[in-house]
Amino acid sequence: MRQGEVYDFDAGGSRFRVLVVSSDAHNAVRQPWIAPVRHGAHDAPPYLVTLHDTDPLGGCVDLDRMGRGTPAGQALGTITGATMSRVRDAVAMVFEA
Repeated sequence: MRQGEVYDFDAGGSRFRVLVVSSDAHNAVRQPWIAPVRHGAHDAPPYLVTLHDTDPLGGCVDLDRMGRGTPAGQALGTITGATMSRVRDAVAMVFEA
């Protein structure tokens, strides 16, 4: 499981898409940090990062609902480096003191 990959995730009888947010080194030894992908684009607070046309799916990453979990199956794709950079910046902003 690699940072930036998108997977399906099953929780509470529902299935939705998630983005792996934690680093590859972390994911090799611990359960990864994931964030759900919401449908639609939003004029968003800093914890919502909009995905672009070049990413494997649309919507936005909801860092406010980030948690640990193990996604199901194979990766559905990987977001672009530019989008992952915006996700990293947003994570840093959420956890700044």
